[in-house]
Amino acid sequence: MDQARGIREAVDLEKVYELFKEKVKDFQLISVDEGKRVEVKPYQLRLLSCSVPDYWLLVLESGVGLGEVGLYTVLLFTEDICLADFNDNVPLLSINKVNVAACLPFWIYLTKEFLEEYSFYVCDVEEGVADYLFSWARGVSLPEGDDIRSRYVMDVMELASLWNVESIMEVIDKYEEFDFVN
Repeated sequence: MDQARGIREAVDLEKVYELFKEKVKDFQLISVDEGKRVEVKPYQLRLLSCSVPDYWLLVLESGVGLGEVGLYTVLLFTEDICLADFNDNVPLLSINKVNVAACLPFWIYLTKEFLEEYSFYVCDVEEGVADYLFSWARGVSLPEGDDIRSRYVMDVMELASLWNVESIMEVIDKYEEFDFVN
């Protein structure tokens, strides 16, 4: 992990950020074949199925009652460590001894259907580790200012915001239909 943190000083952040902006221009979600879908459960690490496959999703338990309608709290991780490492406390997650990803300082809500359709199951994460990561995301301040790392975090937040809003709206629609019928 220290080696991953060493990247912070070894790269030209402007160039890395420009590369990120270029690859995100063509960003697309890619549907997972139905035969390869795995049921969503809390404490799963999943890989977002997209044209820029370096986003990892840690599925956490939903708030009270939200699990019944299939809405999950999700932490985002990125392999763009040098851009996401805005302070020395950003947790890094080693994934299957091959990938390393940095936890981003926010969370979103995604439906079970979204997660099954647009992410691959990778492995389970210990509950204590997941709880620590979520506690960090809740307690850390978003990076401020106009530096590259702040812009990067805001850009990823913007990218994920549409999925977040769509998921919440789907749950509201489900709840209204359920309430209306009953």
